[in-house]
Formats: sequence, structure tokens, C-alpha cells
Amino acid sequence: MSSDNSRFYFDMPYAIMVYRKQLWGLMMPNKNSIRSKKSEIPILTIWVNAFAERYPRGYLCAALLLMLPGYFFLFLFPWFVVEGVSVLIEGLLNSKTTEYWLTEHGLTVAVWLLVIVLCVFFSLKIFQLHFPRVQGLKMSKELAPALYSLIAGVRKLTERPAIKDVVLTDQYELRIEATPRLGFPLLMSNTLVVGMPMLQTLSEAQFRGEVMRRFGQCASGRFRPTHWIYRTRLLWCKYQDALQKRKRIGELPLRWFFSFYAPLFAGFTVPAVRRDELAADGAVLEWLNDRDYFKTVKSSAIAEAFLDACFWRKVYQLLRENPQITSDMKSDALNPFEKLEHISGHLKSKEFRGKCLQGAFTENQNILKVSPVLRARMDNIGQSKLRDVPIVEKTAAAACLGNARKDYVSIINKLWRSTTFANWKANEEKQRADIKTVKALSQKSRHQILGIKEMFSYAQIAKRLRGDPLRSSLWKVLRRNFRRLWPASLSWNGFQRKQKNTPSNDIF
Repeated sequence: MSSDNSRFYFDMPYAIMVYRKQLWGLMMPNKNSIRSKKSEIPILTIWVNAFAERYPRGYLCAALLLMLPGYFFLFLFPWFVVEGVSVLIEGLLNSKTTEYWLTEHGLTVAVWLLVIVLCVFFSLKIFQLHFPRVQGLKMSKELAPALYSLIAGVRKLTERPAIKDVVLTDQYELRIEATPRLGFPLLMSNTLVVGMPMLQTLSEAQFRGEVMRRFGQCASGRFRPTHWIYRTRLLWCKYQDALQKRKRIGELPLRWFFSFYAPLFAGFTVPAVRRDELAADGAVLEWLNDRDYFKTVKSSAIAEAFLDACFWRKVYQLLRENPQITSDMKSDALNPFEKLEHISGHLKSKEFRGKCLQGAFTENQNILKVSPVLRARMDNIGQSKLRDVPIVEKTAAAACLGNARKDYVSIINKLWRSTTFANWKANEEKQRADIKTVKALSQKSRHQILGIKEMFSYAQIAKRLRGDPLRSSLWKVLRRNFRRLWPASLSWNGFQRKQKNTPSNDIF
């Protein structure tokens, strides 16, 4: 690693290494969470977390009950078809005379016939629903045999689940994406999603521990209520994403239902999913001892702290300082994964890794996030002290990708430029436009009366930028409007000033 690259990324105080993602969330867009500069925690979220801590069994029962309306809604249409066909057959068998169709029974059969037509239509819409594929690079077994061999070895231990494809992404992540094959949540196809940053910052043994954690979570969670909730939460979010991309009128009821139900279920089940993430740590101990797995947990915490609080922070800071850079330009800042390949050796510094680990250890749990903090994971696997700092001598990318690593890095750079960077660029431009608009509206409100449309625009932009509640922003603008509507001469203070300045006509 050259000294220029080292200074480029690491010439900053160690205090930046403190692991506080919420302070710079807008600098790096993330798929797993929605962040804002000012974290406004809804009252419902606080209530749900308090309910989950005080009454854990009652909370799990409520979450399981809330899981059922989604299945009920999807299978309601086929059930009505079956029920309607049975009523129709019974009516046809009893219709011996023409007068039968003119009675109440004939009307019932006609209504059921209409219901059958509508339910068959919606059942076909669900059956033909196509889910968006996981964004990323589908990895070939011929180009990455060592990676597929590692995955096959872990699956042989856990015996579940069957993986159809392996997809490489530009995020620090490792998850199993289950996608319905026929629209209805019956037959599922599993995709293992692997983040390139994880391969570039963990060793082969540590990456194997992470894979074992995900596979063990599915294998041992078959009869665990929190895992049912975990998988169903991801499932309803997939339905929401799939229906949002389809704007057909015939799918409008489905889109309306999941646009309301999926976010509600996702918000309510955050504590349950966090508990299932801790259960995944416990599942690994069936195949690894706690000290070996603890090295994986610590190294993963170090990698996340390094990437979030240092690497990506610096990348987006440089891009923000140079807004003229576009995705089609040649710039070092637009090849972050190539930089990550060269600077990952810096993570061999024990002092540097220790600072990152200590920052992760002092982080408090954010109730909006499903991932548990390091201290909670330590308590869960029976570790009370950090002990030594794990070192990465050879990354999993070098061990598992082999000669194809350079090609994969180049393709992931292109993928990052076309997706993550493009979205970040669009959000930055929108944010600048919002700031300009809200400043203009704020200045106008001090001298003129704002219209209803302008007031709502001001409140919505203030919520996007600062997380201000709509009611407080609207009340702020309304008070200014009232000051414009109510002349100063009619206020009590203005009346007193007028009386004081009026010359007295008293003779004394």
C-alpha cells in the first residue's frame, strides 16, 4: 500500500473511528435501514420495544397474530373460488325448473358467479406476480470454486437450506433471500447474497463463521417463532417491492394492502428479528466453540466500524466536495473496491483495529435497527471481555475468489457506480434543491402569507431534511401567517405603544 493511499484515507483523528453510524447516515445509502441526520423515533416504536421487553411472550403472540393477515389476504381469493364453485355446482344440480332462477336461490348463484370471476382474476394476478431479482452479480461456480466449496461444506454441517444462486453485491452483508416461485408463498427459491466488502475485510475462517451463522439460523430456526417472524417480514417486504414496480389497475387492491401492511409489520417486528439475530449466534455454537466464533464476531464489528466510520465516509466526502464527478468519468473516487483491495492491509494494525473494536463495544442499541450491538452479542454467547484483537492476514476475497478476484472487483465497481452511487447522487441533488426551496419558503413566510400548498411543501421538506414532525412545521408556519393576518396595531402591545406615543389632552 502506498503512502499516498494511506494518507488519502487515514489522515484523521482516531476519534472518527468511534462507531456512530447515525451521525452520518445520509452519506452512505443502505438497503437494510432508513437513516436521517436527526433520528426521530416514533412513539409507536418506543411503545413496541417497551412492550417486547416487559412482556416478551405477549409480544411474540401479538407479532405472530399480526403475521396472519398477509397469508389470509393472499389465500382469500383462491378460497372464494373453491367455495363459489361448490355453491355454483349445488345450484346447478337443484335448478330443475325455470322458476328456480327467479327466486332468492338464483340470485345467490348469480352473486357467487360474479365473486368467482373477480377472485379468479385476482388469483391469476398473484400467481403471475414476478419478484425483482436480487441486485448484484451472479457468481459462477467455475470462476469461484473455492467459495462454492466453502458454502457446500457449511451446508453439509447444517443440512439446510438449499441454495440456488450466489449473488455478489456492493454492501457489507450476508443474507439468504427467499423468493416465491409462483406468486403465492409456497415454493421458495433461496439466494445467498454475499457482500464484496465482507470478503475484502474478513479472513476465510471468519467469513466461514458468518456463513455458518446464516445457515444455522435457517436450520435451527424451523420451529422457532422468532424465525417465522424473521422470514415472513422479509417475505412481505418482497411483495411490497414487487407490487410497487407494477402500476396496473388490476393489481391496485394488492398494492394498497401491502403498501400499508408490510411497513406496519416490519416496524412492529423489529425486536423479534433482533432476537432471532441473537439466536443465530447461539446456533453457530453447535459447530464452533465460543472463543473461535467470538473472533468472527469481533472481526465483523471491526470491519463494519472501519467501513462505516472511515472508508465510506471519506469516499462520499470527496464526492460531495467534487459534485462535478459523474458515473461515466474516470476517477479514483469512483473505484472504491479497488482502493479497498489495497488498503485492507491497514487493518492488520493491532492498534487501529483495537480502536475500532472499542468504538463498537461502547455503542448503544438503536431501537430502530434489527442488528444487535456487540455487547448484546457477547452476552448471548457467554463472553464478558474483549480479550485480544483478531488480525486478518489473508482476506476471504483472496482465498475464495482466487484469480478471478480482479475481474469481480472491476465488475462490482461498475455495479456500485450504476446503482448505489447513482442513487446517492440523485439524493444529493434532491437534497440541495430541498434546502434551496425550504430557505425560500422560510424567508417568504417572514414577510408574506403562505398558501396551503406552500405550507405543506415546507413541512414535508423539513421532515425529509431534519426529521421534524409535520405538525410542528405546520404550526410554525401557521403562527407566522397569523402574525401577517393580525396587524400589529390591533395587538395589545401595539395598542399600549400607540397610547404611550399619543400626546395627552389633559389640562393638568
